[in-house]
Amino acid sequence: MRKFCDTVRELRQAQNLSLRETASMSGISPAYLSRIERGKEPPPSPAVIKSIAKVLAADPDVLFRLSESTDPEISHYLVNNPCAVRLLRLISDQNFTDQEIGKILNFAEKLKKN
Repeated sequence: MRKFCDTVRELRQAQNLSLRETASMSGISPAYLSRIERGKEPPPSPAVIKSIAKVLAADPDVLFRLSESTDPEISHYLVNNPCAVRLLRLISDQNFTDQEIGKILNFAEKLKKN
């Protein structure tokens, strides 16, 4: 599995952004971002992960997965919606494949359009 630190560095380089530019736009110090990219720091707080993802035009959920943390908005939603937890538990317990989960997502998107 890819590492958070490597992914952040690769995304930054793909955007042709310097470490200093990225840090400034993310609201963190260049030294801190450098330590993150070198794996000398654990993944940052959820707010910083979201900020970095926005600057790097990346999916924040990918960075959250790599950081082994959860977006607090998702955690809050789950706390307040027990049926969502039951759905996730069912998907987990039944070992749904990505294809099966994709079908659920497609159905859910169609459901909200109607």
